Amino acid sequence: MKTRGGIQGRVGGARFRCGRLFIALGVLSGAAACGTTDSKDDPKTRGEGELSERCEVRPPATGGFEPELQWAWTGSEVMPEHKQVMMTPVVVDVNGDRVPDIVFSTFAGSNYSVDGVLRAVSGDDGRELWSVTDPEARVKPAASLAAGDLDGDGLVELCGIPENGRGILCFENDGTFKFRSAEDAYDYNEWGGPSLADLDGDGTVEILDGNRVYSNTGALKWVGSDGMGGALYTGPVSFAADIDQDGSLEVINDRAIYRADGTLKCANTDIPHGFAGVANFDGDAAGEVVVAGQGKVSLLDDDCSLLWSVDVPAGGHGGSPNIADFDGDGQLEIGLPGEWAYSVFEADGSVRWSSPIQDYSSGRTGSTTFDFEDDGRLEVVFADELKLRIYDAATGEVRWEIPNTSSTTHENPVIADVDGDHAADLVVVSNDHASPGGTHGLRVFHDREEDWAGTRRIWNQHAYAVTNVNDDGSIPAHPASHWLHPKLNTFHANVANYFGEGPGPFSAADLTVSEVSATCDGEGSLGLSARVRNQGQAAVAAGLKVAFFSGDPASGGTLLSVARLAEPLPAGAELLVSTTVSSAGSGTTELFVRVDDDGTGTGRDTECREDNNSASATVDLTCDAPVGNQPPVALCRDVTVPADASCQGRASVDNGSYDPDHGPSPLSVSQSPDASFGPGSHPVTLTASDGEASAQCVGIVTVVDAAKPSITCPLSVDAKVSLGSLGLSVRYAVSARDNCGPATVTCSRPSGSLFLLGLTHVTCTATDTSGNTASCDFGIRVSAAVSLP
Repeated sequence: MKTRGGIQGRVGGARFRCGRLFIALGVLSGAAACGTTDSKDDPKTRGEGELSERCEVRPPATGGFEPELQWAWTGSEVMPEHKQVMMTPVVVDVNGDRVPDIVFSTFAGSNYSVDGVLRAVSGDDGRELWSVTDPEARVKPAASLAAGDLDGDGLVELCGIPENGRGILCFENDGTFKFRSAEDAYDYNEWGGPSLADLDGDGTVEILDGNRVYSNTGALKWVGSDGMGGALYTGPVSFAADIDQDGSLEVINDRAIYRADGTLKCANTDIPHGFAGVANFDGDAAGEVVVAGQGKVSLLDDDCSLLWSVDVPAGGHGGSPNIADFDGDGQLEIGLPGEWAYSVFEADGSVRWSSPIQDYSSGRTGSTTFDFEDDGRLEVVFADELKLRIYDAATGEVRWEIPNTSSTTHENPVIADVDGDHAADLVVVSNDHASPGGTHGLRVFHDREEDWAGTRRIWNQHAYAVTNVNDDGSIPAHPASHWLHPKLNTFHANVANYFGEGPGPFSAADLTVSEVSATCDGEGSLGLSARVRNQGQAAVAAGLKVAFFSGDPASGGTLLSVARLAEPLPAGAELLVSTTVSSAGSGTTELFVRVDDDGTGTGRDTECREDNNSASATVDLTCDAPVGNQPPVALCRDVTVPADASCQGRASVDNGSYDPDHGPSPLSVSQSPDASFGPGSHPVTLTASDGEASAQCVGIVTVVDAAKPSITCPLSVDAKVSLGSLGLSVRYAVSARDNCGPATVTCSRPSGSLFLLGLTHVTCTATDTSGNTASCDFGIRVSAAVSLP
């Protein structure tokens, strides 16, 4: 329940209490204003306001850090030999169910150079969505992918590198073949991968592959002059950014920067090719480019001039740069591995810390940062040949590690909300073709209590920054430069509690009131009115109360009336609210109006600001009533009723409406709509009439689905496995029904993803759309079948 001194309640199951504060991307400011910016048409600031101004109310950080396995994909019945993964997956919704999916390439045995099979699984439980089985549509299994809406049809497409390493190969959202570019004898990409961008801002997406740019149909548009570039012998990962803030995107292919038309802007040939990342190291509007490769880490200005260059510690090529403020000192750092150490560099190239690793097979892997606990301290996530580790970003202390084997190419862990529960998840790939007994496939980790900070539901390419793709997978024509906002001044990382270009799960309303007035109708009734506006980012439900006072209520003003909005108030919308009183005194007074106030100072809605809910004006309350009929008085109440077997409910909102003079006709009371409703809150307008005059009020009928679903489990399941077999697939049927719609069934077992010999207890839970649950249990007994001679 919200009060004028603050807000108390729950968000996402976590308790919160906020006062009169605007909460914007984790920054508290009493002077900030909800709303959007007026600078959308300026290419140098486009999107900056949307990134920085957020009307949100968030729960406090809970400090949870208990990583555990959520689910794992370790193989498929479709081409089961293709179960090894050694590339960076993408997270994107491919089937339009609003739940993110994970798309990745697989290979068989130790053949990570050709014959890659593309697969998609659902992010919520790892179930398979599709696999590309066409032998003519094989990809480079170690190369990364790029996902985005290429053709503007509202669905994402996926692009990779063909198995011969030449050109690009693209697929529809369901895995069907879309197109393949013509082969070029001079391009080759082994472990790199494509990126997507709208280079000229015309609404048409281009596909970037090193120094080559293709149209969204696969036609080659131009070739840059500084070679394919990228990591030595293993290929490039180029990307686009408006590096110099001239309003046009450039293509950054490690040490070379190209304009959108392919002409060379600049190149620094004094440093080797490698991986690149872009961020803001010096505070001016332009970005700087980090290049890592062939044993060197270098920082280039936006004109390609060399700021510094140092050796990769502990030897090796050097992986893709992960850029963030690792230690919270306000200056950027750069994290990347060599062969025997993961190192973090200060903005001047000095080494802040190094930690031992083993990445001898490539020395080209990547990493990412994230603030899991939303406590202002970043963590670094990195996987080498043997282990997946989470470090304290400021000190290099290992906070958590787990075995995770890989021969390693350019892959890196990915952090995104892959199951749509508003909490971050960690995605990591692995392979054991060179490490018998190791791990293989794809694993998703989450916090045991789902206490990790929220983040975006997308990671669409290896060269990922938070503004290069929209939430729906479309590619922005004029992307905001992420480094112009301090919180987003990162590369190769998602950001805690940043949810993209639209309202996030913590979005709140911000209610204001204006145009206060009072008017006598000449019949003895005084009409009071005010305009209510929602300038926040979340809609307000119907039934919002607006209180009218004669005099300042904080100094003992008199309550005159409480009006209600009969319809919802969307974000950015406004409504004129009015009420009528028969006698309010006489003479002039200061009429105060407070929105979201039931007359006692108590409100209903969570807002990002609580200090702008009132307004006042000087009005004349004199309004003499003529002798004659006294109109009836309509009184409404809010009613909550349970849903019946057909998931409907109805009730009267009349709260004792009456006619003061009992005439001229008997009082009649009606309500509209006079109907049954489904679950939710529904405004009902009640009209009281005496045959000559009438009055209206609004009550809310809330229908609650409190009935649990029904669920049926089998009594028991028996299964046998032959000794020496590769695995066991156990099938069982669990059904669920609910009177208000579908019920989702999830099953769990203590043994996790494995069925062990003996009895395994399985618990299945049905959850309906209102969150009601019912569970049942059964046992699966697994025994071994032995063939006797």
